[in-house]
Amino acid sequence: MVWKILSALSAVCLGTACYFAWANQKLLVEERKREGFANENLAAMTAHIAKAEEAKKSRETQRNMANQELETTKTSVADFAAKVQTAEQELAAVKTNLEQTAKVVAQNQKLIDEAGDIKGLLAQIDAIKKERAEAESALANQTQHLAAAQERITSLTNAAKEAEEREARGRRGIVDDDFTAKVAYSYTDWGFVVLNKGNGGGVFANADLEVKRGKDVVAKLKVRDVEQNSSVADLVKGSLAEGEHIRSGDLVVAAAEQSAKTAATKTPDGAAAPATGAPGAAPAATPPAAGAAMGTDPFGAPAPAAAPAAPAMGADPFGAPAAPAPAAPAAPAMGADPFGTAPPAAPPAGGATPPPSTADPFGTAPPAAK
Repeated sequence: MVWKILSALSAVCLGTACYFAWANQKLLVEERKREGFANENLAAMTAHIAKAEEAKKSRETQRNMANQELETTKTSVADFAAKVQTAEQELAAVKTNLEQTAKVVAQNQKLIDEAGDIKGLLAQIDAIKKERAEAESALANQTQHLAAAQERITSLTNAAKEAEEREARGRRGIVDDDFTAKVAYSYTDWGFVVLNKGNGGGVFANADLEVKRGKDVVAKLKVRDVEQNSSVADLVKGSLAEGEHIRSGDLVVAAAEQSAKTAATKTPDGAAAPATGAPGAAPAATPPAAGAAMGTDPFGAPAPAAAPAAPAMGADPFGAPAAPAPAAPAAPAMGADPFGTAPPAAPPAGGATPPPSTADPFGTAPPAAK
């Protein structure tokens, strides 16, 4: 009787051991799956960190290139200012020669009235007229060169200002008010999206954006990483309604309130800066008027004293009509690149930036199969 009880107990223990062995085997399989998911997530995060480092180096290289271009532009403006001063000195010398020629013509006219050899005096007058025509031609040529130099200085100054404004907006993370983009890939569950534009399309790091559908703002974004043709923006917490999702193809525009602009309008103690024209506020500096006087220093130096008015060019003391002045060369287009930089190349067809990994960075395993 005892051996039967012992046999039964042994059978129960053996069954219990088999059950726990089977359960432990299933847990081992699950743990191996979790280990595989964790390794994949680690590899994906390592690749993402490498891409972020490459993007950072690219942005630093572009910033250095912009600084070099700005320094080159400033040097070119200084060179053209020196050339303008030289041209003004040459123009003053030509005017002096012209005044001397006019005096000689007046003296010759007096001699004609007093002398009796009219033919000899006429020949002398013709020679003087020829010299005066040559002086006037030289003066007109110098005037054209001076006008071309002034237009070049204006173009370079505008290009330098645009480069400084573009660099300042890039450092502060402010996009244009009319900026638009599309959501290329949406990862709402992970709190970020991928946009179809990068720094080549006017996107800057830390820029504030909004996702719109029709006239409604669905969510707010903060740009985190920027590449040439794509960028990654984080979803601002609390801006997306519960249960709502950002979809691929949604319209992305500049935020109505840019945090960088709001910070720029605050005084050091946190109060709002006084608006232009407010009582007691200092008046804003008046920008230089277009077409400033010749010789104006583009870096703010005071203009030299104006020269006395010269006699009208081409006036003939004997009543002959003045020769028409040659037409000035066409001015270059405002805002044109003074260095002839080619526009940025379009991204290659089919070369869309791959979306970031959607793997859970914390290694959470998928639900076990039933």
